[in-house]
Amino acid sequence: MMQGHVAKLARELSEVEDGKGEGSVATFPRRARLRYSSLSGPKCLVASSNEEVLKKLAKILSHCGLATFLASGIEESRKVLVRERVFLVLCDERLVDGDYEDILSASEWSASKAPVIVFSSTGDWPDYLKAIRAGAFDYMAYPPFPEELQRVIRNALESRMTNTVRAITTANPALDEEKYNE
Repeated sequence: MMQGHVAKLARELSEVEDGKGEGSVATFPRRARLRYSSLSGPKCLVASSNEEVLKKLAKILSHCGLATFLASGIEESRKVLVRERVFLVLCDERLVDGDYEDILSASEWSASKAPVIVFSSTGDWPDYLKAIRAGAFDYMAYPPFPEELQRVIRNALESRMTNTVRAITTANPALDEEKYNE
């Protein structure tokens, strides 16, 4: 039974990597699809108006063991952020119905407050500084080097975990942060 389930997930993942499959469809707008690489992994959101960018980032994230929601715009992204506990957001600098600042705002208002990594076709320094000041976790040129993106994702998830532990220990001083991290 378990082998059949694993085989089905492996087939869906290979279809996603080939750009043929739709993966497992979530109850979101048609284009905000959930692509599973691991049912137990943290969930992330990729927002881009470019289908090729979505496919490439979904493939990289699947290698990181992340369950990935794909959205083509701000409204789809907001719906995912409201309905799901998302641990990380990757988004294009510009989308058809807004830009990364809209995603930053949506993430900040969501329950998960996921760190946002912004992608840009230019990767200009002034744009990097603007994005970081606006609250982005990082700002990267697209296409990314897969190893660099994996490093940034790991750092974002570790930063999120550290912030979560701090929030818990601040709310309950009886907990010792060092003991909680063990």
